[in-house]
Amino acid sequence: MYEDIKELIKQKNHNIDDNTLKYFTNYFYVAVKEKLIPDSLRLEELIKNALLYASKIEFYDEKHRIFQENGSDVKGFRDTDTKTIFIRDNLEEPLREITVYHELHHAIQTNPENDEVGINQESNIGRLIMEAQTQYFAEKVYQEIHGVQFETRQIPSETLRMLGNGMVISNLHNYEMYDNLLNKLAIILGVSKDYFVSINYLYKNNEGLKDLETRYNEIREKQKLPYNFNSLLLVYDYIYCVDLLAYKKNKDKDVILNGEETQDAYEIHPNQGFKLSLKNQRAYLNKFDIDYFLALAQNGGNFREFAWHVVDNEKRAIIEQYIGTFTVQSQTEVPNKKS
Repeated sequence: MYEDIKELIKQKNHNIDDNTLKYFTNYFYVAVKEKLIPDSLRLEELIKNALLYASKIEFYDEKHRIFQENGSDVKGFRDTDTKTIFIRDNLEEPLREITVYHELHHAIQTNPENDEVGINQESNIGRLIMEAQTQYFAEKVYQEIHGVQFETRQIPSETLRMLGNGMVISNLHNYEMYDNLLNKLAIILGVSKDYFVSINYLYKNNEGLKDLETRYNEIREKQKLPYNFNSLLLVYDYIYCVDLLAYKKNKDKDVILNGEETQDAYEIHPNQGFKLSLKNQRAYLNKFDIDYFLALAQNGGNFREFAWHVVDNEKRAIIEQYIGTFTVQSQTEVPNKKS
């Protein structure tokens, strides 16, 4: 299958260089092997779409214009004018190769009608989920191709452009906080994270976002989840936008990193603008964690696994105490006698 995919890519672009071909083939091999491409799409369509936005992968150093324009924080960049994916050459492995797959994944999931990516077809709607599944799948490709498995880590929140006194659980090498939120949504919905990869291929007519909304609303009714779908996305995408400003070169980067609030409001969703800060980000995150943990605990959901991903250390300690009490009570209950 690997060689067949390689030949198919070469048929679509006879001038593709061997290194770029290798990365393309690796990506599509894993997507096909793991059956992540929706039945309504053909492999040939996705390869064609990828080549619309990326036909070459190039590694750059500190003298390159990409570095000069974007600084040392940017790891990868897609230049649509030259159809080139640029990767910072001094990244250590495995992040260097993973970043190739991250940018390639974006290219493949880009809507040629408007150049928007995956379920994020308007403003910042669904952007955190889109970015989270991108990094998840990029690392999945690397692990599959190299036959390795990344260990899950407990990462202090202050090392991830967040407030301190928190812990993020993830096995990824980048966007660990996004992975934390994707894990929690997967637990809530009872799905694998592969599901989010698949729906992000369905950008036409917002089919992927609609599928997610339908699935969420079904679970919301059963589990009595506290937020409606739009409110859930707003919380996720606010958290994303704060992190984005803390990451990329912009006038408010230092404001965010210094723990202050921006003077300007930023559009999170259409006609919904908010001032951004790490403090508000943590407040949204804490409220989400508590609200959804309680809903899952009270309505038969997978609250124990969810609790493991609660970020704030104090909140997680209280929840763990609650779970311990809940477990003891369950074990000491006297079963009803059968008549």
